[in-house]
Amino acid sequence: MKEVIQYSLHDYIRSHKYFPPISTFVVLIFIFYTYKPNPIVDSYAITSLFLFIVSAWLCISVLSLDSHVQRQLMMVHVRSSYRYYVAKLTAVWLIALLLAVFAFLYPIIFNLFSDSVTFHVGFVAFINHMLLAMLGVCVAAFFSKGMMESAINAYGGLALTIILSIAALGIRNALPASIKYITWILPPATVTQQPLFQWEEETLSSLSYFPFLWIAMYTGIIMFLFLIIANRRR
Repeated sequence: MKEVIQYSLHDYIRSHKYFPPISTFVVLIFIFYTYKPNPIVDSYAITSLFLFIVSAWLCISVLSLDSHVQRQLMMVHVRSSYRYYVAKLTAVWLIALLLAVFAFLYPIIFNLFSDSVTFHVGFVAFINHMLLAMLGVCVAAFFSKGMMESAINAYGGLALTIILSIAALGIRNALPASIKYITWILPPATVTQQPLFQWEEETLSSLSYFPFLWIAMYTGIIMFLFLIIANRRR
């Protein structure tokens, strides 16, 4: 799998398809921190949503590189379609990790916050970035080239899913109480926003952990489903 990860990263860089999503993310961070000082937790909560969207964009562009024949040959090389797709998703996650580090360190290095970032605030903020990055990667995998033949359907479906996931809280509030549970099927991209906004930032014990655990569980479930479906479609 290591060879597939290295090849995927090299091939992606050589293709120059990395430029639109990565440059968009960098520009968004620059614009977001144009004015200072900024609240720490609130700012990190917003930039983690930026990362969720861009990670999905990265995933669908990385998985679109391999042709059908090339994909089959690489699966034979690693002796498993599961290993192939895990390697591909890992390659995307590594790129997202670099973006998360950038989003985390940029405001600290240039002193753009209203206060200093404590260890527990920084820890929660970075974990939130990584969880939403992994969520974006796994959601986008369902709309990748190996899953959907039509590029229009793939990008359109992914865009709609991202919009619905970001608007999930508003949708839940607008629905009757008897069917609010339907929104649980949407990617939980915003479930950590309200707890973070309400967090007093003094101790970790005052922060609700369930939203973070739910993102991790949801991501694990959809990744498992993706691997099963992708294996059947190969």
